[in-house]
Amino acid sequence: MKRNVLSIISIIAMLLLCPIVTQAQTIKRGMVEAAIGTDLNEILPDDMIYMYKEFQKGTVLFHDRSTADGIMNIYLPGSELHFIDANKDTLQMKNQNAARLLSIGPDTYLRHDKIWTRIIATSGATALCLRSVVNVHTDQKIGAYGTTDATSAISSVDMIYDMDGNRSERLKSLRRIPYSIAHYALLYDGEKLYNTSKRNFRKFFPDRKTEIDTYIKEHKLNLSTARDALQLYQFLTL
Repeated sequence: MKRNVLSIISIIAMLLLCPIVTQAQTIKRGMVEAAIGTDLNEILPDDMIYMYKEFQKGTVLFHDRSTADGIMNIYLPGSELHFIDANKDTLQMKNQNAARLLSIGPDTYLRHDKIWTRIIATSGATALCLRSVVNVHTDQKIGAYGTTDATSAISSVDMIYDMDGNRSERLKSLRRIPYSIAHYALLYDGEKLYNTSKRNFRKFFPDRKTEIDTYIKEHKLNLSTARDALQLYQFLTL
């Protein structure tokens, strides 16, 4: 059931976000073997399928300020919101790209570029966010020095819909399947998302450029990692 509300979190004033290009912060890789017609949900590790081990109570805030409540989880391969209905079936939420925010368990997410992005720290009109993306590479090519180049497109995977309209991803052929999950740390200004580079931190905090340079040097921070980006953000906002 939906109901009208004024807001779900004060930091987000509007979410008409622009596309960005990000650098992977933390990457976990693996390999599985799959037979013809195998459902990816059957072969990927549990932490590659859903964000949380268990479905949790959640609330979605839409652009029209209506909300939807339910028992939910984020399906990582497609960054889609799934919920459990009254019949205990797991379904995909419709029109989730019309959503602005998701509050699930202790966490809050914003919807950007068809992906759920978690807000991990806030201060005033800014925030530090974390985006998790699962990639399944269905073809392998031989790269330089005989190494494996697992960079092929996802086009080798069929997208099949069942009778209820739920998406199931199945493989076309028998092969070894490399997979990865990448976590991206992003800065948010209430309108757009940005890489956590030193340049962007200096733009977010223009009066503290010298402090930023000094802190990064003294603490030997690598802003391409979410942990170090969070450390710098907390130093600048606490």
